[in-house]
Amino acid sequence: MDNTIQSPFSTNRRAMLLKEIKVQNLIEDYRVQLGIDVSRHFQGLNKFALYQCLDTEYRFFYPYNIGGDSKFYENLEKYEWYYMPWKWEHQKIKGQLKGKEKILEVGSGGLGFLSKMKESGFNVTGLELNKNSLKKAKFLNLELHMETVQNFSVRNQEVFDVVCSFQVLEHISQVNSFIKSQLDCLKPSGTLVISVPNNKSFIRKTEGGILNKPPHHMGLWDERSLRNLESIFNLKVEKVFFEPLQKYHYDWYVNSVLIPFINRNKLLLKIYNKFGSRKILIRIISVISKYIKGHSILIIYKKND
Repeated sequence: MDNTIQSPFSTNRRAMLLKEIKVQNLIEDYRVQLGIDVSRHFQGLNKFALYQCLDTEYRFFYPYNIGGDSKFYENLEKYEWYYMPWKWEHQKIKGQLKGKEKILEVGSGGLGFLSKMKESGFNVTGLELNKNSLKKAKFLNLELHMETVQNFSVRNQEVFDVVCSFQVLEHISQVNSFIKSQLDCLKPSGTLVISVPNNKSFIRKTEGGILNKPPHHMGLWDERSLRNLESIFNLKVEKVFFEPLQKYHYDWYVNSVLIPFINRNKLLLKIYNKFGSRKILIRIISVISKYIKGHSILIIYKKND
């Protein structure tokens, strides 16, 4: 593969090759860990690559056409943990709003945010490409449109006070048009909200797991690459929040951070083998979890006038 290609943000911006990944290994990992066949997404490919935009430090997988299709996401829906109805970032944003804002959620998934915000009296609209979500939205009397934000923005210029996407941007390969369209939907001085996995948190120890790769994730974000969007788009960073380590990630943290750390230290390993147990490690984490950077990062931008 090329050592340099164009950045997804502009034809004038370059990206450098970080590493190549064998397709067969990835297909096998998805089959063993999740029971999902992803081979159709990589037809004709022996390998794909991870690149980094030289201007923003955003890392992305290439080629761009290896993202998941609707069948792939239907397979993931079978796991209860995939569409959590209410998450840390939802609560964080709700606390930042006054209640009178007109809100657009891009990528409404299981409709958890849309449902609860409507119940709380907010004026909220959603965009989602999942047919099952559209049926559910009609039943719940939620305003949900089955179209991309790129198409939606053509008819809805400067309509919304807040545009948000939770755990969506990392799935997108066309990041430039995706973010630009979100901004087009915002009124001047409106608020853009993005939450994504923080690839500088503890998840880097395991490269974020199998779902941090195509066809699930097409990009890897962190605080620096998110802040660097200021140099590309008409926006300014206002606030950044880091998710504290959540209880459902304690085991992931123990396996990827604590156990390897103990194994590298002979004294700690001796103490752990004699007195320690996994339950004790979990108990220690439960006490200090609010000080540990967890899975996600939430960033709030203001659209410049």
